[in-house]
Amino acid sequence: MKYVTSFIGAAALAVASFNVSAATVSAGGVVWDEVANGGVLGNFNFQQWYSTTAYGVGSQGQQTITSNSAVPIMTPNAYLTGIGVFTSLNDGRQQFANQYCEGAVSCALTFAFGGLKVASLTPGEFIFDTSSAWLNVYFQSPAVASVVNNSANSNFRNQFANVQTGTLWASFSFDSAILRAQSLSGSGGFFEAMLSVTGGLPDVVAALDRQNGMSDISIWSQAAFGSNGLYSSGGSGRVELIPAPASIALLGLGLLGLAGGRRFKKA
Repeated sequence: MKYVTSFIGAAALAVASFNVSAATVSAGGVVWDEVANGGVLGNFNFQQWYSTTAYGVGSQGQQTITSNSAVPIMTPNAYLTGIGVFTSLNDGRQQFANQYCEGAVSCALTFAFGGLKVASLTPGEFIFDTSSAWLNVYFQSPAVASVVNNSANSNFRNQFANVQTGTLWASFSFDSAILRAQSLSGSGGFFEAMLSVTGGLPDVVAALDRQNGMSDISIWSQAAFGSNGLYSSGGSGRVELIPAPASIALLGLGLLGLAGGRRFKKA
């Protein structure tokens, strides 16, 4: 048996706006294209765990992970916490080949998240309280080798401090987060989250902020915990931009897989 909880978690990379042209966007040291195949704007690896350790405060006021200690999933006041690396941006821009870096440099987008607390459990749907949830994305140049080389490993959690180095690229709040699975025991489940950009580098915020009162990005992912495991065995997911209403009419909800529609930002 496996306990399954899916994060994202992420982070945070969804870009400009959906247009009929595939214009290149450059912001915060990375490059991407406005239109992605299938609507996927970024892919990532991550590891997650539940924690009761207090978060810290970074140099720009952002919340930070201070420990990789973990507790069982249903521990009171435990928050889903984790770290990750964007392995690619849309249109085949790979991190390992520095293809999403602006210029011939080594770089990486890493992220950390936390504050997701299980609020209700019903058959097929587990809803998280997102009132304290956050996700921060960092730009590293050069990329920290131990981070990018271990993002798919079961001990990736040991890189929690290294993941949070570099420039704060973008910060996000969670507007909603739901795990869709039949039970907490099993081998399947899908996590869906809507997030809004709240800070970061000015050009990145300008590229990501929809400015229409709706969430800015959606995140879809899956990760599994072993029956006695405190840490996920790894995980992967994708980030998609939530388009403006006119773009939805043009491209159709099916392109983005937004089965639940769009969410309003938190007040």
